[in-house]
Amino acid sequence: MHELAAVWTDRNGRIWIGATALFYVLVLIPFNYPGIEIFGISLRPAAFMLVTLGILFGPAGAWGLGIGNIAGDFFGGSWSAMSIFGFLINLLIPYLSYRLFFHLMKGRAIRRDYRTIICFLATSLIVVSTCMVLLAACGSVFFDRPFISKLTSYLGNNLFWAMVVGPGFFWLVVDPVLRNNLVYGREWAVREGESRS
Repeated sequence: MHELAAVWTDRNGRIWIGATALFYVLVLIPFNYPGIEIFGISLRPAAFMLVTLGILFGPAGAWGLGIGNIAGDFFGGSWSAMSIFGFLINLLIPYLSYRLFFHLMKGRAIRRDYRTIICFLATSLIVVSTCMVLLAACGSVFFDRPFISKLTSYLGNNLFWAMVVGPGFFWLVVDPVLRNNLVYGREWAVREGESRS
C-alpha cells in the first residue's frame, strides 16, 4: 500500500494528521480574511510550515496540511472552487518535500547544520516553484485566470515564506523534534533502522 494511503490505517499517523491540520489552521485563518492580499493573492505566512512539516511528518504532514488548507479556506472566508486545487497543492508540497529532502540527504546526518539547511533550501526552491506553476496552470485552464500574473503572485508570496522564514523555523525545531523522536514516515523509520545497524 502506498504510504499516502497507509497512513490512514495507522493510529499514530492519524494523530499526526489531526495535529498538523489543527496547527496549520490556527496560523492560516487569521490571514485568510479579505483585505490582506498582495496582487489579489491572500497573504499566507502559514506557507512557511509546508516544507518543514512535510519533512518531519511525511505523509501524515501532507494530509494534515491539505485538510488544514480546506478548513482554513472554509472558516477563513476564502472558500472557492479553486480551494480544491489548493488542497492538492498543500498536499503535494509537503509530500514531495519529504521525498526530495531525504533523497538529497541520503547518507548524511540530519541535524542543525549548514549542509542540512542547504538541502532544505534546495528542496523548498524546487518543490514550491514546481507546485506554484501547477497551481497557476490549474487556475488558467479551469478558471480562465491569467497564468503569468498569477504565477508571479504565487511564487512571490510562497517562495518568500518557504525560503526566508521556512529555514529559520526548520533550524529552530529540527534538533528538539529529532531528540524526542517526534517524526513520522517510512523514510524516518528506514533511517532509524540504519542508525541501529
